[in-house]
Amino acid sequence: MSFISLFRKGEDKLLDQILQYYLVLESCYDALQKYLNEIKGGKGSDETYKMISDQEKKADEIHEKLAESIASGSFFSYIRDDFLQLLEKMDYIADYSKDVAKIFREYNIDQASIHFVFEKTQFMDFIAAIKETLISLEDVMRSIKKAPPTDLLVKIKRVEANEEMADYIKDKVQISIHNNCRELPVLDVITLRDVVNLLDNIADSAEDSSDIIIQLIAKGYK
Repeated sequence: MSFISLFRKGEDKLLDQILQYYLVLESCYDALQKYLNEIKGGKGSDETYKMISDQEKKADEIHEKLAESIASGSFFSYIRDDFLQLLEKMDYIADYSKDVAKIFREYNIDQASIHFVFEKTQFMDFIAAIKETLISLEDVMRSIKKAPPTDLLVKIKRVEANEEMADYIKDKVQISIHNNCRELPVLDVITLRDVVNLLDNIADSAEDSSDIIIQLIAKGYK
């Protein structure tokens, strides 16, 4: 039996909308990834930054409508609060993506510092690992409607494994920044460490979202 078999038709449709919401969140990170690649090459474009901002705004609008539908309707019964919490956790993906882009756009980070973190550390591997975490959560979201709970749990384990890998690489990046802090402007060191932590929050948000789905599965099959 699939997880979706527990829900009524209206709830089934709402799950489709939650998936589409997640895809908007993920596209915000994709735009950030593009922006970071542009920065690595010299300078982030206004067009890509606007794309990040527009997707974050779109995600907020969808989030608000979905939350209103769940809170005011007769949806999901005793797991309503869990779905609201899921929306909240997922929303951080876009929020933190915009925060990272804003730092690179508005803070005057020395080009040598940018070159160091992009070229001399595992920063780009970290960015890729976060994307893998988001892809694995997308697989979970797409599978909710068709996969049995045991299969969903396997997919959720992949989210956790990818987040752990991202966390491992994050530590390597932070150590590299720390060990070279005497060669970089102090403010750049602080700013770059903040950037790494914000990016780590994106992966954490994906794992937190998968943890809530575990709670939903447990409540649905108790």
